[in-house]
Order: sequence, then C-alpha cells, then structure tokens
Amino acid sequence: MGTAQINGELWGARAREWAELQEGSFRPVYQAAFKAAGVGPGSCVLDVGCGAGLSLQIARELGATVAGLDASAALLEVAKSRSPGADIRVGELEQLPFADRTFDVTTGFNSFQYAADPVHALAEAKRVTKPNGRVVVTVWGAAENCELAPYVAALGKTLPPPPPGAPGPFALSVPGALETLVGKAGLKPEGVTSIKTTMTFADRATTIRGLLASGVAERAIRHSGEDAVRDGIDEAIDKYRQPDDSYAFTNEWRFLVSRV
Repeated sequence: MGTAQINGELWGARAREWAELQEGSFRPVYQAAFKAAGVGPGSCVLDVGCGAGLSLQIARELGATVAGLDASAALLEVAKSRSPGADIRVGELEQLPFADRTFDVTTGFNSFQYAADPVHALAEAKRVTKPNGRVVVTVWGAAENCELAPYVAALGKTLPPPPPGAPGPFALSVPGALETLVGKAGLKPEGVTSIKTTMTFADRATTIRGLLASGVAERAIRHSGEDAVRDGIDEAIDKYRQPDDSYAFTNEWRFLVSRV
C-alpha cells in the first residue's frame, strides 16, 4: 500500500507557506545536483516528489524538458504555475505513471524515504530512467551539521510514537547508507556530495509559520495540536535568532548520483 494519500494531505495543508517560506532555501541543492547529473539542453528530467516545483523550474532554466510527480495536488498547483505546459502529475512514488526508459535523469529531493518501501520506489525510478541514465537521491546531512536538527527533535516529541525499529530522520545520513539503499534497487552508486544551505526568515512569527509548513509538522499538529507544536518549535529555534531579529539555519544535505 502506498503513502500518496496521507502524504498528499499532510504536505498540501500549507502548500503556499512551504513554497514561499521554505522551498527557496533548497535552490543550491537543486543546482548542484543537476550539475552533477549532467542536466542541460536536451535533457529529459523527472523529479519524484517535486512539491511546489522549484526544482523543475531550475531544470527548465538549464534547458531540460521536465516532468514531475507529487502526492499533493495543492503543491502541484504551484508547480504548474512555475512550469506551464510541463507534464506534472499527482501520483504514487511506488507506482510511477510513466513509461519505461523515458528520462535521462530522475531525481528525488528528500522524497524517496517517505515511500512505504523506499527500495521499491527507487526501483520504479530506475525503471523510468534510460539505460546509462542517472538517478539522484537527496537526504539530510549528519544531524550535527544541521541547525534544524533541534526543530526536527521538537517535532518528534509531538508525533505519534514510531513503530519499533523505524529509522530516524537522519538514518540515511550515516556513511554508506545511501549507497546501500540504491544498491538494493539495482542502481550503481557514483558518488555522494555534501552541500550546505541556509534557510532564513524575517522574524520569529514568520519562522514559526514557515516551519509549520512541512508535512511532518502537519502530522504533529494533527496528533498533538498546533499549540503544542508551536511551543516546541519556539523553544527549539531560540538560539538561532540573529541580531536583527531574523532567524537563520544552516543545514547540510547529501545527494548521491547513481547510474542505471
């Protein structure tokens, strides 16, 4: 059973806030990953879990033809406005509605781990990618290199208890974990790249509004109530206040380029 229905509801609950307040900080990750995967004029690119579609917009600016898939219709409305005419669909990570061997590059920016079976989701990504094409997987870097780690921990306290043995949010940040995961899907790892980005917000109220926009935060809200989640976030972010009362969080991301 896939996860599209529930993830679509969670990530679409505050789609505009995500697009306007959080997504822009991922631009350097998208740019670096596309460069490493050789995306350029004539490339055909699929982003799995494309959300509000900034990644697709950037790939288009590089000259690529783009397609996208996400569980959230609300996020895809933003994506479609950014890339008019692109093939952008609501769908399931583990059952991609695209033909075999269609894309030169298939990407998943912080998305494959949300599948019920990430290995199967990656096997689907492999299926729709051309022979000798590339599949790119992006996840959090090490927790100690992520200033949003206290925020993630605060959300964890207000989420439903995970099942026994469930991997934590930084499980794929461990050296070798990404390579092992893609190998299980029959992909050939080529190399991992680490990149740091900074997420900034104008003031405390905007920070909390932005950090409530993720699907994980929405799940916590539905379990514990918005007041409890806000209180947890408020405490977690305190030390990241800047002298001008803005907030800034520098985080590490890791992406693995693999070959089909």
